[in-house]
Amino acid sequence: MRLVSALIIITFCVKISLAQKVSFLYTVEPNLTRQFNFDLQQYAASKPQLPVSFNTHNSGTCSFDGFGFNGQPQFLCTCNNLDAAKTIGTHQLWPGGSLGLSLNGAGLNKLALWDGGSARLTHIELTGRVQVIDTPSAVSSHTTAVTGNLVATGINPLSRGMAYQTQLRNWNFSNDNAEIIGAGPSLLLSNHSYGSTAAWITIGGFIYWYGDSSLNQFRDWKFGYYDNRSRIWDSVMYANPYYLMVKAAGNDRGNGVAPGTTHYFWNGSAWALTNTTRDTVGPYDCIATFGNAKNILTIGAANVLPNGYAGPSSVSVLSFSSWGPTDDGRIKPDLVAASGSILSVGSASDSSYASLGGTSMSAPNVTGSLLLLQQYYQQLKNKYMRNATLKTLAIHTADRCKTALGPNYECGWGLPNMPRAALCISDSVNNTLAELTLNNNDTFTAWIYVNSSDTVKTTIGWTDPKGNTPAPVYNDPTLQLVNDLDMRLLNSSGGVSSSPFVLNPANPALAATTGDNFRDNIEQFFATGLSAGFYKIRVTHKNTLLNSVPQKFALALSGANCEPLFGSGNIILSNILNNQMRVMFTKGNGQKRIVIARATSIITNFPVNGNSYTANSVFGSGQNIGNNTYVVYNDTGNQFLLTGLNPYTIYNIAVIEYNGTIASQTLYTSKNIALNNAI
Repeated sequence: MRLVSALIIITFCVKISLAQKVSFLYTVEPNLTRQFNFDLQQYAASKPQLPVSFNTHNSGTCSFDGFGFNGQPQFLCTCNNLDAAKTIGTHQLWPGGSLGLSLNGAGLNKLALWDGGSARLTHIELTGRVQVIDTPSAVSSHTTAVTGNLVATGINPLSRGMAYQTQLRNWNFSNDNAEIIGAGPSLLLSNHSYGSTAAWITIGGFIYWYGDSSLNQFRDWKFGYYDNRSRIWDSVMYANPYYLMVKAAGNDRGNGVAPGTTHYFWNGSAWALTNTTRDTVGPYDCIATFGNAKNILTIGAANVLPNGYAGPSSVSVLSFSSWGPTDDGRIKPDLVAASGSILSVGSASDSSYASLGGTSMSAPNVTGSLLLLQQYYQQLKNKYMRNATLKTLAIHTADRCKTALGPNYECGWGLPNMPRAALCISDSVNNTLAELTLNNNDTFTAWIYVNSSDTVKTTIGWTDPKGNTPAPVYNDPTLQLVNDLDMRLLNSSGGVSSSPFVLNPANPALAATTGDNFRDNIEQFFATGLSAGFYKIRVTHKNTLLNSVPQKFALALSGANCEPLFGSGNIILSNILNNQMRVMFTKGNGQKRIVIARATSIITNFPVNGNSYTANSVFGSGQNIGNNTYVVYNDTGNQFLLTGLNPYTIYNIAVIEYNGTIASQTLYTSKNIALNNAI
């Protein structure tokens, strides 16, 4: 029997006298049990007296949580979906948001949820937009709340989901692998707020330890382990390059029992009692099994920030949220998002609301928000992002959760910043977001110009082929990365100016350094203090790409002017008369483009980075760049009329994309320059 995490909400009413000393035991999330004691006489003496529970001005619910410093009464209070949206800036993408984008997921049916049951389909917040695909199972409070975080309409504005007008398909997780394989081609995103049973579990009042004493009698081998489901999920995303799976990191950190506590363990054939002392989970290496897949986005839990991000010190990873690394040292979780106790849709009735916490709520906070980025990208580009592009974008634009630069094994790359991600899609002047391909034994390069005050941040990411699932073993360091891409920043002389961040799994608390990242399928460098000038981004790979198949990857760049990464194409020369012809072409991804023409001979001179050129559509009147080669067009369009031609003469045409200037430095594409000729 496979046991999977599920939320347990216990509501109870107790009649007590003020002289009693009461102990409350409640489960906030699986493997996260809190117990507090308080003397009601002491509580009654506090002035002004607050009730044991109460509602706040923003409809949050607060419950007494004992006494803090100097005897001050402390409370735990719920937050809500709206506060979760504000934490990562999703609300700024909505209609009426500060960016003016009006994104809400309407018209999409590319979001899915696998969870421990069915959402309450008749709830007023969900009616008509959620479809249960497999055999309907019992309505689940957990599934309903997660669904609400994803897509709740917002009849109660505090419960509005991240993509509150999209369609959602809901599966029970009991047959998830087969269903994911079948549904993958039709999806952009799916949410998975469940995980493997690991370490300490209380079932029916009895404590069970789910490790294997033959592998390690103190710690569960499943933490950090790349299991069969990890391999399958990585394979699904490799086969479906536009489908990204988002997984809750789990809530196991800090889970444990007092030394000598009697508990059950599996002796190889049956459950047996023991009082062997075993370790409390964590603090590092406590993400179980398929939370360690390479291509998914694994999300931890951080505090809610109703007023938005206010620097690294404003972000606090919640005490239960599981930390990495994986057994082979990869960075997990990838990101953290809002959780705690989030007010969302309830399952008790068609108009009820309930609170849910743990990484179960931080994952859909990200999943639903990323769908809006896909909606925006499709509006601008008439296509969707690849899964690696979306993951790279989310990581590239995240706010860090620690003062030290770079990732860590506690919150990964930080807290998503949805407005910054949206601007990275649309603002090609200050940002570059490109989908590229690296051929086997090939090298990708791109010139950038760095101003002396620039901070250059560059991230690459790729959907890696599936790894190998080893036999169960405790902390197997065998690398799971199959295609190992390497990114460097080179100076104009070819020397390395910057290398990617790396972490040390042998000392997971250390801050990131830089060097050769041979573990992760995300690489990022953050270069500051560079001298002004031209630099080159270089991407290569180690060994041989799997089966010599080209590896697609995404590149995100901020803080520098980059050459266009896609050239123009499809030059068409028409209306050719004695002294003129119309030149038409397909644009690349440059801000502008210039066209050069040469009579009689092929073009051998091209624009030089850093230089600007004047154009004239009368051949021979524009700027001469050598060897009878003239600039005949310089603008944003894709066609013009070239005149001043001589009859019976061959003219060679080239279209070169370029990007705007920083400190008067223009960068021309070196990629796929379009060429054609006509008589």
